[in-house]
Amino acid sequence: MSKRLLLTGLLLLACVTAAGPAAAQPAPTRESGTRNVEVDPIRCWWRTSAGAVHVGEQFDLTLTCAVLESDAVSVVVDESRLGNAVVQMAPFEVVSGSHPPDQHEGIRRFFQYEYRIRLINPDAVGQDVRIPDMGLHYRVNSKVAGNTSVQGRDLMYYLPPLVIRVTSLVPDGATDIRDASGASFAAIDTLNFRAGLFNIVGMALFAFAGLVVLVVLIRVARGARKWTPSEQRELSPYAVLGVATRELSAVRSDKAAGWSDELVDRALAATRIAAAGALGRSISQRTAAGDVSIGEGQLIARGPRRGTRRIISAPVTAHDLSRALARLSPADSRRSTIEALREALQTLAAARYGREARNDGALDEALDAASRAASSVRGQHMFPRSLFRKWSAAAAPVESRA
Repeated sequence: MSKRLLLTGLLLLACVTAAGPAAAQPAPTRESGTRNVEVDPIRCWWRTSAGAVHVGEQFDLTLTCAVLESDAVSVVVDESRLGNAVVQMAPFEVVSGSHPPDQHEGIRRFFQYEYRIRLINPDAVGQDVRIPDMGLHYRVNSKVAGNTSVQGRDLMYYLPPLVIRVTSLVPDGATDIRDASGASFAAIDTLNFRAGLFNIVGMALFAFAGLVVLVVLIRVARGARKWTPSEQRELSPYAVLGVATRELSAVRSDKAAGWSDELVDRALAATRIAAAGALGRSISQRTAAGDVSIGEGQLIARGPRRGTRRIISAPVTAHDLSRALARLSPADSRRSTIEALREALQTLAAARYGREARNDGALDEALDAASRAASSVRGQHMFPRSLFRKWSAAAAPVESRA
């Protein structure tokens, strides 16, 4: 009886001792908010341009693989044995191959190898020839706390089997008589480049169409104006300033033999016209008869109609330019041009009407300054600047008389 009680007590003591540590451990808690999804670290597939070939016929074989690549896990594949120069596909012969750039989509990186192969073994006629089994070595690298990388062990992935029928028939295991057409990475890049090129051409054509519409609207606006006889039409400021610019260039060429009163008068008339354009004043224009001779301070310009001429002039003095400068702010962009025209007018007027001896060096400098200023003023009246000036200011009189 005592032995039985002793055995019963020892058994109870063993049960209590075994249950103690288990009861002391906290109950496992389930982590909320995170969910792990099992995905394949690597997956590969074949694509062929033909399901059945003849002996010696070349066809395309494409290998595409998708590997896992994210911030936490990356799969590193040994691709050293996939190049067209080293890959072994006996009894098939690799004629050529290529390796397009890798593509990324989400947590997957896609790489592709394209091979141009053929079979030259006549004993394979009427048989299903299997693409040699190939294995890819890869490692799964992961990152832990502290941005530390942990390299996984070497693993092996075997490519899926593929059978080619060496007759006019398809392989026995085929589900269709036609392979699915696979788009290579190179073809995708080509299509993207072509789409971008078409976008650029489309935008250029759209801009050209807008320009054509603008020109048509301007033509319509001009056609809506009241008709004016050709002898009453005025030359545009841009055309008149072009006459002054060309006259200054002609004076520069003619002064090689020395300055004369006629050259000074021509330069002075052209500078006054440029000064009128800089101040925004109207330039006198009147129709010239066939045998009329121009007077002092005037220039001859071709009229708006062939065979007609216009006499143009501008009564602008250096004093007018000084008063205009007094009204301009120091930061005005027109200030330097008006100052150059004022200095040129003073020098040319002193040489033409003054009593002192003519200074050819000063005249040369004045002519150069006037030429640069006239070109600048003419540029300000070039289209579409002239159109903006008309929108922002009141229109000039339709006709001015001398």
